[in-house]
Formats: sequence, structure tokens, C-alpha cells
Amino acid sequence: MQYLEPRTDVPAKDDWSTGLILQDLRWGARTLGGIAVVAGAGAVTCWLLPSTPGNIGAFVVLALITLVGGLAPLMYRVETRAERRGLLERPWRRVPAEVLEKHADGTDRLLLEGVVLKGWLEDLPDMVLERQEVFVCGPDIGGRAVLRAAGFAKMENAKVDHGEDAAKHPVRKRVERPLGRPLDDAATLRAFKGMRWGVRAWLWSAVPAVAGGVLVLLSLFPFAPAGLVVGGLVLAFGLLGIPTSVEISRWYRDAVQAVQNSAGWMPVAITLFPWQPNQHVAGLAEMPGGLALVQFVLPDLTVVANIADTGVMWIAGTHGDVIAVGVPRVPVLTFAAVQPDRDIPQEDPIPPILRFHQPDFSGLPR
Repeated sequence: MQYLEPRTDVPAKDDWSTGLILQDLRWGARTLGGIAVVAGAGAVTCWLLPSTPGNIGAFVVLALITLVGGLAPLMYRVETRAERRGLLERPWRRVPAEVLEKHADGTDRLLLEGVVLKGWLEDLPDMVLERQEVFVCGPDIGGRAVLRAAGFAKMENAKVDHGEDAAKHPVRKRVERPLGRPLDDAATLRAFKGMRWGVRAWLWSAVPAVAGGVLVLLSLFPFAPAGLVVGGLVLAFGLLGIPTSVEISRWYRDAVQAVQNSAGWMPVAITLFPWQPNQHVAGLAEMPGGLALVQFVLPDLTVVANIADTGVMWIAGTHGDVIAVGVPRVPVLTFAAVQPDRDIPQEDPIPPILRFHQPDFSGLPR
């Protein structure tokens, strides 16, 4: 079957899917990093105020937001090391590869062109084992390289293992895996567990609303203006987000049921519309019942990139007007709304609040 693959005839930095990966990382770092800076400044202010329950509560809330938001810029620095080191100035190379058994220290190892590369490669080795190939830039003079596997819209850092017995580790044998039910695939099953947590998306608004309300009460006696401001903002954001989070929970619930009832993957041809800022990712798909409008409520980078590259959307199940969409043997699942093709859609399934927080997909090929 076809998967997303990086171009091998241009420098890696000029490959559209690699650019999209970097763009997605940059978007997350800027968005969450900006929130972390503002929250951090507020936390410092609260730390300097008198130690009342309201001020202490405001400091704890802002410090937690700073910590969570500050992880995105740190991850961006780690994930973009290959770009800073100049590795992406070279084209991706398609190289035959074998997967070695996992080392005692938990790292993964790949054998390619007589060189062993090691790193924390997460789910990438399973696809390398399936296709017996990997896309690589490097190694450079320092033994550092960056890897991609077919179907994955992400890069993994690796380095040369110079150990004398590096190539002597047992090689994992490829086992033929027929394409059956989505939940029979280990990678899809991992993604499905995350989708099941999405059914509880309403907690992302309910918990802040409760925390904000408690902080407001703590700030009344003794009076703490900082606690009232922070608690009021958290409460307001939580309450405003409840309708959207409840709706998202419903979408996830329908998608979970779709996957559970699915007897097999269904590939359909689809043409994506050109991406526009603050608009949903959408396209026209040749569904069994005819041409249909497909709108992704929470677009996933890997799913959308695979669709853009191959022109095929893999449906992991349907339930009413909701379809669960993934990529076989890649641990990713999302969902989309389906409506019959018409000049004016019957409804826009994207909650208004989400339309202003859509990731940047401007790098998709047109």
C-alpha cells in the first residue's frame, strides 16, 4: 500500500512534508511558549505578593501553566536539532535497513549500509521492519543523523553506534501481516486507546472551571486581587470552553464506536481543498454512497499529510455522519464529519472556538 514518503530529489528542507513537520513544531512552540511567558510573568508577580490563600493559589495555577506550556519550546529545540546542524541541507536518502533487537538500555538500533544507528525511535522501527527501508539524512562528521519512515509525519534523531559488537545484535525478522480489522493492528490499537481518552474531552473545560471557581472563593477572604483576576480568567475560559469540549467528546464517542464496529479498513479516493487560515481541513471523497464532503474537526498532521501525498483516505470505521480516519500500521487515528456533496454544506461541524486555533497546513501541496 502507499504511504507518505519524503522527496529524495531535493534538499530535505525543501521537501513539503518535512517543511510541514517543522512548521507544525514551530506553531506549537510559539503558541504554547507565548502562553508560558505570560503565565510565568504572572507567577513571579504572585510570588512577590503577600502569602494569602488566594495569591498562593494563583501562583500555583500560573506556575503549572508555565511548566506545561514551556515544554513545547524545549521539545522544539530537541526535534529541530537536525535543521540547526545542517543535516536537512542534503536530500533524504532511501536506504535498505534492518531492525536490530532492542538494546538493554532501551534504545532502538537500525542497521543500514553497514552502519548501526541508535536512538529513541518510538514507533518508527515497526514501519522500517515492515518495509525494510528507512529515509536518512547523514550521518555527519559527528556521527549524527536524522531518520524518517514511510507513513510518519515526524523525524527522529539518531547517532552512529561505534561499539565493536553493534552489528552483532540479533536482527528482528519481518513477519507478514495481512491488513485485517483496524483493532487487530497493534499500532492502530495504541492510537485507539488515545481516542478513547478523547471521550473525556469535557474534563479539559470542567476541571479549569472548577479550579477557577475555587480560586475565586479563596481570594475573597482575605481579599486577594491577583487570585480574583487569575481565578476569574481561568473560570471564564473554562465555562466558555464547556460547550465545545462537550461537543468534541460526542465526536470522539461516535468515532470510538465507529472503530469498534469496523470489520476492516476502507480506502477511498479524496481530493483536499486548498488550506485557508482559520478554516477546517476538508475535501471531496468518493464514498460508497457517492461524492461526499469530508471535514476534519481536529486535523491530524500525519493523517492529512498521508492523504495529501497519496490521494487516499483510510477509513477505520463509520458511525452515522462520523468517520474514523487513520493510516494502517501507523499509530494515529482522528475523525471527520461526512456530508453529501452540495454547493452549500448543510452545516459546519467545526465549533467556532476551534476555528481560531487550527494548525498551519499551508505547506500542503496544491
